[in-house]
Amino acid sequence: MRTWLNRTIGRQIMSAFYIILAMLLLTSAGVYFYTKQQVQEAKQELATLNEHRTNATNLYESWQSLQYEMRGFVLLGDDEMLEEIKTKQQNIDQQTTWFEKNAAFAEEEQYANDARELYDAYTTRVMPSLINYVDAKKDGEVEEPFLQMATLGKVTQTPNLDEDRKFNIDTKSAADMSSSIVDMETVFTDYRNSLNEKELAAQNRLGTQVNSSQVLGLINLAVLLFIIVLFVRPFVAKITRQLRQLNRESSRLAKGEDASPIEVLNAKDEIGELTTTFNLMAASISNQKSQLVSSNDELQSQQEELVAQQEELQTQQEELEEALDVTLRNETHLRYRNELTETLASRETLTAYPAIIEKLISITDAEFGAIVFLDEDEYTDIVSYGMTVDQERKLLTSSLSLLERARMHKKAVRSTKQVTSDHPLPYPYSMYETVVPVMDPSTNMMIASIYLVRYRDQFNEDQTAEIWSFSRQLALSLLRMRVFDEIEREREKTSKLLHSIREAVMYIEEDRIFANRPLLALFHHPAHDQFNDEGLMTLDVKIEELAVQVDQHEAFLEYMNQVCSHQVPTESLSLSLNKEERFVTLYAEGIHYGGRFRGTMLVLRDVTVETEVDRMKSEFVSTVSHELRTPLASIFGYTELMLAKELTPNRQQRYLETIHAETERLTGLVNDFLDVQRMESSQQHYHFKELDVVAMIREIAEFQAGSSQTHTVLLETDDAAVEMIQADEQKMRQLFGNLINNAIKYSPDGGAITIGIEPADDLLRIRIQDEGIGIPRHALPELFSKFYRVDNSDSRKIGGTGLGLAICQEIVRAHEGMIHVDSTEGAGSSFTVELPIIQENPTALSPTLEITDFE
Repeated sequence: MRTWLNRTIGRQIMSAFYIILAMLLLTSAGVYFYTKQQVQEAKQELATLNEHRTNATNLYESWQSLQYEMRGFVLLGDDEMLEEIKTKQQNIDQQTTWFEKNAAFAEEEQYANDARELYDAYTTRVMPSLINYVDAKKDGEVEEPFLQMATLGKVTQTPNLDEDRKFNIDTKSAADMSSSIVDMETVFTDYRNSLNEKELAAQNRLGTQVNSSQVLGLINLAVLLFIIVLFVRPFVAKITRQLRQLNRESSRLAKGEDASPIEVLNAKDEIGELTTTFNLMAASISNQKSQLVSSNDELQSQQEELVAQQEELQTQQEELEEALDVTLRNETHLRYRNELTETLASRETLTAYPAIIEKLISITDAEFGAIVFLDEDEYTDIVSYGMTVDQERKLLTSSLSLLERARMHKKAVRSTKQVTSDHPLPYPYSMYETVVPVMDPSTNMMIASIYLVRYRDQFNEDQTAEIWSFSRQLALSLLRMRVFDEIEREREKTSKLLHSIREAVMYIEEDRIFANRPLLALFHHPAHDQFNDEGLMTLDVKIEELAVQVDQHEAFLEYMNQVCSHQVPTESLSLSLNKEERFVTLYAEGIHYGGRFRGTMLVLRDVTVETEVDRMKSEFVSTVSHELRTPLASIFGYTELMLAKELTPNRQQRYLETIHAETERLTGLVNDFLDVQRMESSQQHYHFKELDVVAMIREIAEFQAGSSQTHTVLLETDDAAVEMIQADEQKMRQLFGNLINNAIKYSPDGGAITIGIEPADDLLRIRIQDEGIGIPRHALPELFSKFYRVDNSDSRKIGGTGLGLAICQEIVRAHEGMIHVDSTEGAGSSFTVELPIIQENPTALSPTLEITDFE
């Protein structure tokens, strides 16, 4: 075993390490388990003592609670409290039994015996006595207001008791047992003190055990240090001594001195083998030293030759590095030129101009520069690199700048400036500028210019020619971008035109359908809200899906089949959509370009308004025919009677009055038609003058009230002063005559017609309110349209041309006023007219209310 260990130092070191480690582990484990066991035993003992103290406290509190409950029972005699007392009695019995079973030392046994004696004495003597006393008091045998000990002794016979008993309970003190409870408190205090003493002793033992564990740990470390000093230190000292000798002799060899042989202590381990090898090496070096000295002179001469060759190689290397540097610069230069060419060939040239000028500055070794854009002899934009805002402004605004010279001469220009202050270099220097114009080859006009600056030297001819080459590429790029922008503008203009026209457009090319915004709105397509103006939108629906909304379903499909088969119909087609919600006229045109047929353009013209106008005109013609025929028939009939028969003067007078009334009615209809025609042609003339509108309306109301026996016309005004307006009296009479007449006419069952007049700021507000049939809500927006009449049975019975309200609106507008209506169907209508008041003499009178009743 020892021979095996001596073979290597590693085995010896590891063996010593393993022995020390094993001893450290064994002793540490012993100390650890010993300490752990002692601590667990101490913790267990402390937990047991704590549990006993807690149970003793609970037992003492239970006795106190039982005493309070018992006194309450004696005082109140409540049976529920007696049940609670019995429950607490069982709890005390269980707690006392626990101490009898778990008494661990003499004090606990004594405490358990005392508790049991107190329990037996209280439950066998005190509680029965008190219960009997309460029962006797309930039965009336005892009438005293407070408990008397003598009475308690009479109620319950006291048995013969042991004179040596611990708790002295007699008849006179059995009710409260104050002295016995004091004795119990003393027993509890003694027991708790004994627990505290045992707990303190357990804590002291725990501290002693911890100290013992620490002492054992120190002893363990001391033994370990002793082993290290006794066994490890000599071994390390021996190895260290041999290594120092090897180090010392190696240093002598390194200095060129002869080394002395080293004694080998153990030839079997690594140090012994190393020492043997070192001795052999030292001897070999000593032998070779003499050989090296002899060959040193020869090597010296060879070294001088090598130095000369090295200098020549160094010169060649510098030449190669310079050539490589030139090649790399040329390569970088070419790469930048390729990047510039690619950038100029792309569509995104405008966004790449900052990178273009930066690369151009790198190619020409410039310090800073810019590309300046020219449009219609005005510099519109500048893209610079390394220039300040002030430098850009001076370059653009100077009348004698290089930009103007290059534009005039249409060639590259140069400039040299001596800079002596406010420059980045610590010495005066020159700034060399050059501007190369970017020319439009078609017009030979400058469209931009390249501006470059550097400090070292002027731009040479090759660099200028290179910039010229780049300017031609830049010109082509700018022209291409201008053409592209022009195409984009034309495309946007075409798109705007297609979407701005009111006609719906559908373009069918092969199997694809394109549409503009009005078409989507016409067919209620869901994409209408997300539509943009960038060209026609591709529809993702089929013709059959669009045909669902067309009332003339079959005719529309047949027409579209002709379109899809490239047979463009020459005639138009009239259609209605969504149950005559819209009326359209459809026509198709073939689109040819590039020498062949491309597709079909369908135009759907919305003629809903024209259709409605035609319908209203037809109704108007029918209505006018009816309205004119009635008075004409009356005139013709009465005239024929007067010519054919001999009539009495009274009857002739009555017939003539009828003919005159019908003639006036016929004249009113013709005047309405003429007024509408004049208003539409803007030939209606108004004669404005100051007008007392209140007096005029009072006169009209009196006249209209006389024409009806079932209506009451009321005129209300809240201002005693006369409000004057600037108006045409005849048109005002026509306006309010129509409104009051309508109020009477559309109140067939009679009722009140209220006319309210009141000033509102600088306006005069006239409100005409009736209690008639009212107007449906859906008819209110079209009420003032020409020829429009409300389509219901009540209004058809009344008759009319549908021109009265339209004429009223035109009259109000001509007087710079407003007219509007509020109506509830079945409850009546209220027409309000607002006209501007003359503000020359504002009245200071207090407003009053005047009501005039015309019956």
